[in-house]
Amino acid sequence: MSSTSLPVDLPTDRAALDRALATVAEESFFAMVEPVPADFARPDGPMVAARVAFEGGCAGMLCCRMPRALAVELTTAFTGEDAWDDPQVDDLAGEFANMVCGRWLTDVAPQSLCLLSHPIVTPSNLTEVDAVAPTGMLNGQPVWIELSVEG
Repeated sequence: MSSTSLPVDLPTDRAALDRALATVAEESFFAMVEPVPADFARPDGPMVAARVAFEGGCAGMLCCRMPRALAVELTTAFTGEDAWDDPQVDDLAGEFANMVCGRWLTDVAPQSLCLLSHPIVTPSNLTEVDAVAPTGMLNGQPVWIELSVEG
């Protein structure tokens, strides 16, 4: 992958990532992003991780981790349907990550052309984010957004 410098300090530009999450959640999934409460308790149950790699004007990867229950809720909100198989929920979790990544790239590198890979969605567990606070609460459920950029 080739990469070039972006016009922002990526490790500290958390505001752009927060804006991307809020925009995608609110405009496409009818969900509200709220701050993580001080008494946050880690959720029980299965989790998913949706990863999207990007390359071109910049290169890296964005990962959205969330409880599977949130992925089901987002799928229902996006499609208006209530019954879902696991592959459909995975597809929508991947699309959510794809949309957040695309929105973030548009914000931080509007003049760059980047190619986003097909999202990869896998089961996840809390040990992968054990020491990290969630990025925010989406409809009362935690979501973690991790970003790595090359170059």
